[in-house]
Amino acid sequence: MPIWIVATLWMSRLVLVVLLGLSVWSIAIMIERRKTLNALHGADSFLEAQNHIRARNWVALGEWAKAHQGIRSGMLAQALEVVPSADPATSIDRAARSFMTEKKADLEKGLTTLATLGSNAPFIGLFGTVLGIIQAFGALSSSQSDATAVMTGISEALVATAVGLFVAIPAVVAYNVYSRKIRTIVLECDSLKDLLISRFGQAGK
Repeated sequence: MPIWIVATLWMSRLVLVVLLGLSVWSIAIMIERRKTLNALHGADSFLEAQNHIRARNWVALGEWAKAHQGIRSGMLAQALEVVPSADPATSIDRAARSFMTEKKADLEKGLTTLATLGSNAPFIGLFGTVLGIIQAFGALSSSQSDATAVMTGISEALVATAVGLFVAIPAVVAYNVYSRKIRTIVLECDSLKDLLISRFGQAGK
């Protein structure tokens, strides 16, 4: 068997190993993000904080914010610290923005990797497919009677395509699900911040 056919054989197998490794990496990120985002999303109650702000019960709101370890409670705790300033609306807005900018990087951790895997894993699988087809045609041209070598190359080509999709599809789905959760948390924090500013802007606070 020519050396270039042997090279494509090993390269196609290497592609499969790489894809399997990427699959394990992707699953590990999904599990970690799921635990982290679920914990942050359920650590505090959006409605409870909203009710405290609407009632303008600042003492209860402050105690609630300190008693929880979520993104919403952390943002409100930092915002309430700057309320005694001369311009509470501007101070609350800047404090909340600073907090969310700092936390957003933590929220989005791993999502870039999932997006990259979702976009590129099919191409890696396609590369393995091309190598398998080259191997099959090489075996066919070198020995027309060697049907086993031909079928092996074709099967490996199809497996590479399937594994590439197996890596990509869950990564894309997880990226979309987690991105939506992050957007929900950020929107709820913005809503609480605006509500807090509006209540402090009312007369007789």
